[in-house]
Amino acid sequence: MTAKPTPPADYNPGPPPASNLVWGIVSAIVCCLPFGVISIFQAVKVEKLWAQGDQEAAHAAARDARRWAIVAAVAGLVVWAAAIVAAVLLLGTLTDDAASH
Repeated sequence: MTAKPTPPADYNPGPPPASNLVWGIVSAIVCCLPFGVISIFQAVKVEKLWAQGDQEAAHAAARDARRWAIVAAVAGLVVWAAAIVAAVLLLGTLTDDAASH
């Protein structure tokens, strides 16, 4: 197994890609916890990989963080929509039962 070469001391590739950490945190809190946590995990890896000189992996981690934040947002919307539909149906059932008595 070969070790990845370390970058030279004067290596400066510029700023790292956007890690999407904020979107991961928001999606974990508001939308869907499991997918949001995956997004946060990927976002945290971005700067570490960038500092190690692995630009390709840093960009991949940033893309994965964004992708999982989107998945969490969509899953959260589906769960919230299902909860609203269930609440409306339950409320309708309760009001029908109360009106028939």
